[in-house]
Amino acid sequence: MDFLYEAIAEDFERLEEVLADAFRVEGDLMGEVADYVAAGRGKRLRPAVVCLAARACGYDPAGDHHILLGAAVELFHVATLLHDDVIDRAPLRRGRQTVNARWGDDVAILFADYLYATSFDLALSTLEPATVRMLSRATQQMTQGEFLQVERRGQWLSEADYMEIITKKTAVLFSAAASLGALVGGAPAQTVLRFGQYGLDFGLAFQITDDTLDYEAQTDRWGKRVGSDLAEGKQTLPLLRTLAVATEEDRATLVRVLENGRDFATVHSYVARYGGIGHSLDRAGDHCRSALGALDDVGLVNEPMNLLRQIADRVLVRTH
Repeated sequence: MDFLYEAIAEDFERLEEVLADAFRVEGDLMGEVADYVAAGRGKRLRPAVVCLAARACGYDPAGDHHILLGAAVELFHVATLLHDDVIDRAPLRRGRQTVNARWGDDVAILFADYLYATSFDLALSTLEPATVRMLSRATQQMTQGEFLQVERRGQWLSEADYMEIITKKTAVLFSAAASLGALVGGAPAQTVLRFGQYGLDFGLAFQITDDTLDYEAQTDRWGKRVGSDLAEGKQTLPLLRTLAVATEEDRATLVRVLENGRDFATVHSYVARYGGIGHSLDRAGDHCRSALGALDDVGLVNEPMNLLRQIADRVLVRTH
């Protein structure tokens, strides 16, 4: 996605300044944690969606509201990851020790709470009350997704369960990002809804593809070990599709493998045999097309709209 960061380099430079200020905290322990979390920065894709949506809807990029909202969404995202790691008792994220593993659950939860508060404060600074409502509703839905995941713990998920979980845990925040950008850009309500639909479908395509890459990606380019999701016991769409369509005998064999070490080569052979990867990429492709259709419905023609289309198009071919 380097093309994206080059296209809105000034926005990203200003975004990094706002984020750096947010991570500038008091106290030795809190400062140490803040520096550690800040050093593990992600791709900034969600704030990019905020900035592009705002620009597409006519927001003057000389202003700062799209930057503040982009930072708010990024801090919100990082906070959810900290909470997820505590809930999952995860020792690593993207090859780095998690905050909960390094300092304990209490520190991870407290710092996530700080990031949530800072996120809402940044949203409020735009003087748009609707921005806080969008983030609040995203919080509600993401919490519901976590509850469903906890409720299904120890059970085999259905494909419908999986789709509901990734909708609420991943796609909802992309939807909020696109909606927030359109809102601050002064778009009418129906346009804001269309951007929200774009973000939702883009988020679904992004997560499904990410889960599929766990079986197929080039590790050195993707950024995490192939098979790591499987090793952690995560039930993702390629596996769930395989379990759903396999013969009774093969399903029983596969379940035994999953319950006894999860040998990647064996599981991968079943997933490949039953088309789990192809099915998943087809579903991701459907959501990419829906995302592009939502943009077509908006009817705007400008460079930020082209960039939003490009990042949707490239979801299916990314290797990291």
